[in-house]
Amino acid sequence: MQSVARARHYERASYGEHGAVVRVDDSAYIVETEEGEVRARRATSCLLEPAAGDLVLLATVSGARYILAVLEREEGAPSRLVSDGDLQIRLQSGSLSLAAPDGVHLRSGKDLSMVASTFRVQAKEGHVALELFSFVSKMARGEIDRAKLIGRSLDSQLERLLQRVKRSYRIVEEADHVRAERIDYAAKGNVALHGENAKITAAHLVKIDGDQIQVG
Repeated sequence: MQSVARARHYERASYGEHGAVVRVDDSAYIVETEEGEVRARRATSCLLEPAAGDLVLLATVSGARYILAVLEREEGAPSRLVSDGDLQIRLQSGSLSLAAPDGVHLRSGKDLSMVASTFRVQAKEGHVALELFSFVSKMARGEIDRAKLIGRSLDSQLERLLQRVKRSYRIVEEADHVRAERIDYAAKGNVALHGENAKITAAHLVKIDGDQIQVG
């Protein structure tokens, strides 16, 4: 009841006027009205931040002036939606779309989180720069026409690795080391090993089997 009475008191004490924003002074807006320059605060419901030159609607409540809305702004001037605290946009039904012809920018001083049942990104060109990247997925699938990777170091730990390629080329400028419990190479055609020096050692048995064996 007290809040209702207070609202009625405000209603009797308030009136509307308009004016042009001259400048911003200590979080207050200096507005030129028919009575001269007055100081006004931005109403909580006025999310559009007033700027110099804007034509605004004012309301006076208990001697304090508030900017209720921005009525007119110079054509082409940028606009900013400002909230002093947390801001939530919630739809009870339907979907929310953001569209801009020249770009959409998202910036967060801390976390940026997205939760959805399906996530899609479609673009002609993409750039991602991260200091630390962590990726967790039950299954990853990709189709790439051409891929190029440049890095200083690559470490991977896998339980199983299967690769199917039509042609494979490897160029190692320095050393190539393989440590395995068993190594099995099979070729339908020829197997060629070339080197300035070649050495084969075994702890127990070295076996060479073929229809013809040529040495030298």
